Amino acid sequence: MTAGSKPKQDGARRRICVVTHAIRRDSEVEDATAFSELARLFADEGDDVTLLLVAGREAPSPEQLATQRKELEAAAVTLEVLDRSDQLLPSLASPESRSAALLHYLERSRYNLVFAPLEGGLPYFTLLAAETGAFAAPPIVLLASAPEEWVHEADKAFMGSTEAIATAHMEKHCAEMADRTICASAALRQWMLSRGWKVRKATVLPPPFRAGRTEAPASPVESKACELVALAGARFRDGLTLLCDALDILAPSAPEGLTLTAFGPFGKIMGEHSGGLLLRRAEHWPFRLKLLPRATFRERLDYLARSGALAVIPSLAASTGEAVAACTAAGLPFVATNAGANAEAWNPEAGQAPLVEADAAQLAAAMLAALDKPPRPGRI
Repeated sequence: MTAGSKPKQDGARRRICVVTHAIRRDSEVEDATAFSELARLFADEGDDVTLLLVAGREAPSPEQLATQRKELEAAAVTLEVLDRSDQLLPSLASPESRSAALLHYLERSRYNLVFAPLEGGLPYFTLLAAETGAFAAPPIVLLASAPEEWVHEADKAFMGSTEAIATAHMEKHCAEMADRTICASAALRQWMLSRGWKVRKATVLPPPFRAGRTEAPASPVESKACELVALAGARFRDGLTLLCDALDILAPSAPEGLTLTAFGPFGKIMGEHSGGLLLRRAEHWPFRLKLLPRATFRERLDYLARSGALAVIPSLAASTGEAVAACTAAGLPFVATNAGANAEAWNPEAGQAPLVEADAAQLAAAMLAALDKPPRPGRI
């Protein structure tokens, strides 16, 4: 039985709505495919499942929707797109309008159970309506991975808009008022409690990491690795600056012919373009820098499997430990920092290198050791 759900009675088929704000793997969206995976799991149990995409400013193209719809239909999941409400202005341009549109949608639907992301505060008005008795809402279960307040804290950034402040308020209220809140890690749940969120009944359940089960063929095993692959996005918390500091230390003793590969999409870290940051710092490195302008998370894992490279996960903060878990599931060697949920995702049975503290000298030493004698992990 899935967490947050009720046992079926006499094989009754439940009508379940799984709400999401993204259906494509995007490095800037925490665990974007978790909700489509959840919808598939319920459909496998024989439930009547709808995956509801609440479109924001960057809705998928019609071609992308057609592809996703076809894939989901093959798994007996219905994809619906919520991009307007007849009670609101045409565009759902704010978190409040998206939350209100979801309430209007659920009011005219007859679902037995609703799953939704905490991020964005989508169920805010639905939970308010249920709290005041204005709407007999079905049980609502929230999955939390990276709330707005946590994101700004982890990225050392101020909330620069009223929209961000409103979203943070809505998320906290949702986490406290939902029938159940499921956190992606114990570290995230502890962070909520440390900030005064009343979520003592919140449970911890790591999200599915199907993206980590890459089938790409691994390259032949070599005695030494000659390539580092940075699994770090364009956010401060992903640790790109820490990685650069570690590479400065590693540079004098770097193996001959070493390559550092980094992926886009790029963004800004402390006001500097992340690709430009790498190019600037690489001027002092004796090894080659290779930038691949755009790659999904799955494509990065496939690249690692084909190249036989060593992955580096230099997180300064992590709420899901997704990269560590995905590399572990796929049996891909990595060096990672002991930050947040990374420790929960690390498995001692996998044969991976131990986690290191988020310190440039320790990370450099761990990379050098792993390059000299790459770990030979097994899939977990």
